[in-house]
Amino acid sequence: MKPIPWWQESVCYQIYLPSFCDGNGDGRGDFPGLLTRLDHLAALGVGAVWITPFYPSPLVDNGYDISNYCAVDPRFGDMGDFRRVVAGCHARGIRVIIDLVVNHVSSEHPWFQDAWNNPASPYRDYFIFSRQPNNWQSFFSGPAWTPEPDTGEFYYHKFAPQQVDLNWANPQVEREIHRVIDFWIAQGVDGFRFDVINFLTTDGVLADNPMENGEQRHAHDVNQPGIIRALQRLCRYVRQRGEFFLIGEIGSDDLEVIRRYQGADLMDVVFNFNLGSQKTFDASRLFAELTAMRERQPGPPTLFFSSHDMPRMISRFGESARDVDRARAVLALQLTAHGVPFIFQGEEFGMTDFVAQSLEQIVDVQGRTHYQTALEAGMTAEQALAVALEHSRDASRAPLAWEEGDASLRDDYRQLIALRNDTPALRHGHYTTLELTDACLWFSRATPDEQVWVAINFGAPVRNPWQHIEGEMLYGEDALWIGKNQFFIKRSCHGKAQ
Repeated sequence: MKPIPWWQESVCYQIYLPSFCDGNGDGRGDFPGLLTRLDHLAALGVGAVWITPFYPSPLVDNGYDISNYCAVDPRFGDMGDFRRVVAGCHARGIRVIIDLVVNHVSSEHPWFQDAWNNPASPYRDYFIFSRQPNNWQSFFSGPAWTPEPDTGEFYYHKFAPQQVDLNWANPQVEREIHRVIDFWIAQGVDGFRFDVINFLTTDGVLADNPMENGEQRHAHDVNQPGIIRALQRLCRYVRQRGEFFLIGEIGSDDLEVIRRYQGADLMDVVFNFNLGSQKTFDASRLFAELTAMRERQPGPPTLFFSSHDMPRMISRFGESARDVDRARAVLALQLTAHGVPFIFQGEEFGMTDFVAQSLEQIVDVQGRTHYQTALEAGMTAEQALAVALEHSRDASRAPLAWEEGDASLRDDYRQLIALRNDTPALRHGHYTTLELTDACLWFSRATPDEQVWVAINFGAPVRNPWQHIEGEMLYGEDALWIGKNQFFIKRSCHGKAQ
């Protein structure tokens, strides 16, 4: 029987490095700070960490504008610090996944610095230039084309002008990325999370995007025809070097699009924001998304409810500002449903959103860009700030308050992760039942040797969430309740309740 991949057995923990832990007192998270918190991660029981970009960068987009792929930004430490973190993680049985942004580079990257305003540059074809740009718009608002001063040409960028898109139609770009991958494998990493991987420009500049209801539909600048073949080559290259976890961030809310990028010759998992980024809590919608993933996704789904790109789950889903009971129930779902869990830093402490009170407190480029666009559209400063807050991703990026937080919630994280780590059916069992009754989600998962029954009640407390199953009495000493009768689990061997 084919062995189960290590990543399918693991709970992953996302580290947004700039706000995780400050090791030198400058107010910014760094690798020395992370090194001091490895015991915390080990105590939680996580099997892997995903670290957001730490490369040299002008930080126009929080490090997702890379100016050197093969170095550590001095603000976060040096390569020795990174290697010590990798070694410390491995000594504790924790794998290390790093973010890799291959759609674009910073405008300060040496490749673009040489190509900029220089048609004779050997790096010119690493990027996309045009004398007659089409109508494509940036995903950060405004045009996706910026003019050069002397050549009469424009360069292409899907995001900020300082994030210049790579030309994946050029095989040399692909070879450059292979060298980057080899470099980080040599440093000991165990996987890669590929940012906006369906945005790669593999077929060059295509037709204008259509306009619908006054807004542009991104029909030709993403999911281009050649992208699947390019990703198959990329994944094959990595897998030839060992067992690495390959994660794809897909910029789409269409499951039919998302599922295209997952498979034996593609990404191991893809992020599905339909489940994770819902703005308000809705048990029926959660159930619908779990059902859709069960029926239509070709491999294990991802299970996450917060990240550096969205407001925190406890602020979105709670009935009050600090609804820890709801957080416990969602945690139970995340750690018992079928899929690979990704916990965002600080969720175990019950952290809530940071809310900026002025433009000066907004750091995120997306929020600031929307503020400027709103002013140009005639809005007042107050109205523009409201638009900026709607689009800003600063809410979940505030520094972690390590000495604060809800200790009981942290203990629940430890308990549930330990339960998952000790229960094969919770790591890779298949669903035998998946149902929703009122606000109670209940399911069973099974392997050939074990079955578990799980009930998660998102509504009022109930006496027995398993009353739907005639003849089953699942209470006993090994039954586990979390919170106010919100979560129940029962294990048995060989599919029969003990």
